[in-house]
Amino acid sequence: MKEPKKIRAFPWEWFGLVVLAALAVYFVSISWRKWPDPLIDFGRELYVPWRLSTGAVLFRDIDEAYGPFSQYVNAALFRAFGVSLMVLVIANLAIFAAIVSAIYVLFRRAWGRLATFISTALFIAVFGFSQYNGDGNYNYATPYAHEATHGFLVCLLLLLVLYKWMELPSLSLSALAGLFFGLTIVVKTEFVFAAALITSAAFIFRWRTARVPLPVIGAWAAGMAFPFASFVAFFGIRAGWKDALRYAGWGVVNAVWYASSPVQKIFTGLDKPVSNAVDHLLATAIALIVIAAIIGVAWLSNRSQSFGIHIALIGAVWAAVLWLGFVNINWYLSGRCLLGLNAIYIALCLFRLSKAETRISALRLCLALLAASLMLRMPLNGRLYQYGFYQAALAGVLIPAVMIVELPEWLKFGRWGKWTLVSATLLLFVAAGITLVGEGGEFLEERTFAIGSGGDQFYSFEAEVDPRGVIITGLVNRLVQMQHEMGGPQALIVLPEGAMINYLARSASPLRELYFYSFSTEGGREAAIVEQLSKHPPTLVALLSRPLHEYGISRYGQVVGEGKQILDWVYANYTVESKVGGDPLDPEQIGGVLYRHNPH
Repeated sequence: MKEPKKIRAFPWEWFGLVVLAALAVYFVSISWRKWPDPLIDFGRELYVPWRLSTGAVLFRDIDEAYGPFSQYVNAALFRAFGVSLMVLVIANLAIFAAIVSAIYVLFRRAWGRLATFISTALFIAVFGFSQYNGDGNYNYATPYAHEATHGFLVCLLLLLVLYKWMELPSLSLSALAGLFFGLTIVVKTEFVFAAALITSAAFIFRWRTARVPLPVIGAWAAGMAFPFASFVAFFGIRAGWKDALRYAGWGVVNAVWYASSPVQKIFTGLDKPVSNAVDHLLATAIALIVIAAIIGVAWLSNRSQSFGIHIALIGAVWAAVLWLGFVNINWYLSGRCLLGLNAIYIALCLFRLSKAETRISALRLCLALLAASLMLRMPLNGRLYQYGFYQAALAGVLIPAVMIVELPEWLKFGRWGKWTLVSATLLLFVAAGITLVGEGGEFLEERTFAIGSGGDQFYSFEAEVDPRGVIITGLVNRLVQMQHEMGGPQALIVLPEGAMINYLARSASPLRELYFYSFSTEGGREAAIVEQLSKHPPTLVALLSRPLHEYGISRYGQVVGEGKQILDWVYANYTVESKVGGDPLDPEQIGGVLYRHNPH
């Protein structure tokens, strides 16, 4: 009698990959062209590379908060494929696919097939394209800053190289690891810290097993210096050698004032450190209690010899987990526990490495360090929404992998104990995913108002939900009409922010600043802007509603340093051309005004 043919696991993995691909396609399709915010941030992500593609020089002609790499990559895309939003979207979807692939490969090596499938599916569904509030931009199709997604991918690629490097530190791998590290310097400062952390961990692991030769370190240093040196040379040729070093390292230099900005205290949670710390500790404690309860039931099932008790315990834990997951747990706020749980896991990884050093254990530690380092940008304001789409993503998907694979190993569970723990974990995170996807899809359904046309078209809310899209469309249409009347695009500034209008109307600003509040206008800088406006007055000025409460501004234009000097200059030199909606300076209204320069 023939033995039954064993079912190979590998074809099932291919099936899982097809499911993940279908999941990604589904979330891209239901969010199609509904990704950007019409006013905040993403207009800059279109305007800057458009200007660079026409010959402008970053930092000299256009302001930017981060390093030069991402904007010049996008400018190259515009030069190669034409200027449109969809050119960047297609490129960003390719980057998202690379990020998902890197996560899959890293998790597959660290925790195996099942955990990797669950974690990757959560990443796609929860962090990929969902929208948890009315703002767009916090997704991988149209990120608020391309440096966020580019930097995330670079760190994941660095970790892939380091994993191989820990086994065989060749010159080529060392140079490649250094190159990825060096790219973080010209991308975004938070990734420099993350890259330094995982590189140090890999280096220490390798050093403890075998010495690292000096040529290997030299190859790494050469690779690390290459991106920065390339941009120094580029800016030296394009903008002069006096500013080349400063421009190449702009992201690191700019981080000093950026971190001190009052709004950053809100984003990090340092505005209310005590109460926020209590909330995070409490959230971490509750998460540990839930995990401990699942472990407790699994332990009982593992100890029992009765099939009936096994079934009863599994049924009870499933019912409890579903009740918690769908009714009791506020997953929207679950980001508060992620940093605490990751810190505990890092401590456990270090303890286990001290007992037995393996490359898998080192990889797990590096993944946890990368996850925790990204969450340090929101240490007391951990969240899945807003910046959490990349800062909390790795921390969020790491937890189910640890629970599914490592907890049963640590506790030495048998078949029933492991089955109970794994199945309860799966149900808990399936409930989390379904709940969060439901919340993230509500705003997408309401985005039906078309802004722009052709490759620049995207969808915002109808006027009764959020009139900003209607206001922007009205102003852009009038600008395009005036361009035809005046023989071509006219110089335009948008107050207090609105590079999306500049981009859609293809009207460049004569100033390097893209927003006119907070750091740009404080400390006497507003007077300098007025001086520049007097020397190079734009033909047109647009004034838009833009809530600035988080920056401590209740009404734009009332106080010097908060737009008063700029608006006074506009009122003295411009005439109202057209109005859309209400008074843009009234916090209770939403509207826009277009001003035209007075003839002299």
